[in-house]
Amino acid sequence: MERSRLLEPALPTRLELAERPEELVDMALARGDALTGWQIVGADLTGMDMTELEVQGCLFQNCRFTGANWHGARFSDMVLRGCDCSGLQAEDADFCRCRIENTKALGASLAGSRLAHVQLTGTSLRQANLTGALLQQVQLREVDLSEAFLAQCRHKGLVFRECTLMGTSFFGTLLNGLDFTSSRMEGIVVSDTGKELRGAIVNVSQAADLARVLGLVIR
Repeated sequence: MERSRLLEPALPTRLELAERPEELVDMALARGDALTGWQIVGADLTGMDMTELEVQGCLFQNCRFTGANWHGARFSDMVLRGCDCSGLQAEDADFCRCRIENTKALGASLAGSRLAHVQLTGTSLRQANLTGALLQQVQLREVDLSEAFLAQCRHKGLVFRECTLMGTSFFGTLLNGLDFTSSRMEGIVVSDTGKELRGAIVNVSQAADLARVLGLVIR
């Protein structure tokens, strides 16, 4: 998939800088309103319950969302830059036309979530859980997915570029047509039959490691 096929976030021409972001989020949740057209910088939203919050056309920069709850939340035309989302609970969340840059999401859970036209760059998703996620036109560039779970995912237009896939689980996720040649891949987890690997594009060293995963002996 070429980058041009990705739809970029459509941020408003002018974003209003939030002076009290915690109160802003609380007010949106209380009223059932969407959070729209805000620039939120340096906010500490650790552990905040943002269940089913709708966010449109917002920029979050250098914010902390550690342990926050985004269950069922909906994000569109959003940029997340330099944030800490470690331990985030975002099951069944929806991300559309979003860009996530230089963000840490260690152990985050996005199980059952939907990502459409999403770009992740320079981001850590170590030990993250994306089991059952739907990934449509998603580009991962320099993303660390070590020991993450991408099990039983459905995807179309998924791209890996220079990613780290050490001990990553692709159990039940078909990898046909995906190009891993620019990424570091070692010790990934698949089913005993290795059916997930059919049609995957790998380089010679990756093929040797995958042979060991499947129990093959190369002489």
